[in-house]
Amino acid sequence: MIRDNFTIQTWLSIGAVIQGAAFLLLGRIALLPALAYIVLQSLDAGTMAAGWRHNRYLDGVVMKKTSAQLPDANGNYGSKPANDDIVVFLIGTRSNHPLGLLAPGFKDFSGLMITMVKDLEEHAEEFGFLGVTSWLNASQRSTNSEIMEVCYFRTVEGLHAFAHSDYHRAAWAWWNKNHKQNPHLSIYHETYHVPKGHWETIYINSHISHLATAAVKGKDEKTGEDRWLSPVVDASKGLLKTSAGRMARSFAADEHDGYEDGGY
Repeated sequence: MIRDNFTIQTWLSIGAVIQGAAFLLLGRIALLPALAYIVLQSLDAGTMAAGWRHNRYLDGVVMKKTSAQLPDANGNYGSKPANDDIVVFLIGTRSNHPLGLLAPGFKDFSGLMITMVKDLEEHAEEFGFLGVTSWLNASQRSTNSEIMEVCYFRTVEGLHAFAHSDYHRAAWAWWNKNHKQNPHLSIYHETYHVPKGHWETIYINSHISHLATAAVKGKDEKTGEDRWLSPVVDASKGLLKTSAGRMARSFAADEHDGYEDGGY
């Protein structure tokens, strides 16, 4: 986040000043570290691209077509996709200040947001919390001074229960006490209650993220013990092959037949 708090022009200028000072002190030898770094990085990328070395960028990638489907309490995924309501909750904060993430109050408030997410993960079952993915917004300004959490819940009631719990009150109290002294701080949230049959997910050769990061508590059918279940399932066949099928709006998921590789 500190890296993204400054523009590329600022970082290049800082690097130029440091390199210039080193050159004045050490002469041409000061160029060697930068040159060696560029050579090593080029060799690293080139040998992976050529297939001579393991491509570490594929680590953690699920090399197939998958979807996220929520299992029931017994760990069964059922035959009908998207058979549960879900709640998508977006919450974020942004610094409208020339210092960006270094602005007064931003560190404290963003720290409270991180703590809230940790509390949610530790009390997931209590609030019907499924999972979260964190993001930096790089689309609107040259520096990334906005962070956002995309959270998934089973019910709106669970989300509201957390909002009024002691785990959330600390951030709530901090904001009420400090926001007038820090008008550059922005906070927002959006809530979407998605009925069953009105959502679908597809991931092809992707890292586990978004709803696929969810963890659902269920019972082991043989032992009766609690276990945490992943929603990631094979989407290369059956109803999960197509978007309509994944929303339980197709009986055969054959609407993509004729497309190369069956479409997605």
